[in-house]
Amino acid sequence: MVTKMIIGIPIKSFNRSFTRLSNILTPSLRSELSKALLDNIISCLNNLDCQIYTISNNTEVINFAKERNVHNYSSKKNGLNNEVSEFVNNTYNGESWCILHSDLPYINKFISKQLIIDCNRNNYIGSQSKDGGTPVLGGKKIIDNFYYGNNSFKKHENEIQKNGERIFRIFSRELSFEIDTENDFKNFKKNLPAWYKKNKYNF
Repeated sequence: MVTKMIIGIPIKSFNRSFTRLSNILTPSLRSELSKALLDNIISCLNNLDCQIYTISNNTEVINFAKERNVHNYSSKKNGLNNEVSEFVNNTYNGESWCILHSDLPYINKFISKQLIIDCNRNNYIGSQSKDGGTPVLGGKKIIDNFYYGNNSFKKHENEIQKNGERIFRIFSRELSFEIDTENDFKNFKKNLPAWYKKNKYNF
């Protein structure tokens, strides 16, 4: 059996996504945005040398993944850090791994291919969002603890340094810009990616 790197995309549910955009988008539009972003990420990773998983206990997300021939991992633990840790430890096969946030609007096929190359070349890689988050984290070696939340990139960096390692940092907009606030969404609307235009979305 040929082993492939694993990519996990955590998502609680579509209807609870993007609550910070509640002043400018209705619940149904926020759900549509969440599905569209995930759809694009899956499309970009399809046919590459990786196994894609959504990480969710939500039935709608599980069915969404199944319809797109993507695996889903349902964790028995609570909290993003515990869920991701369980996922990585239970699916890591000695190859490389990556946890990828679902709200990256500018990811494309070229960047996705390069991401897999970088994960296979480096013990640890990651990107940092403008608020200190970690939209991308992965590499050839796994880590003991995850620290998603405030200033998570620095905390992940410190965790990696405990083992005498360094993180290969990715600086591309495609893997660091997240739709997290109303201003992020407004900037996204000013710079629409090709997948949005192609599918003629209206959120």
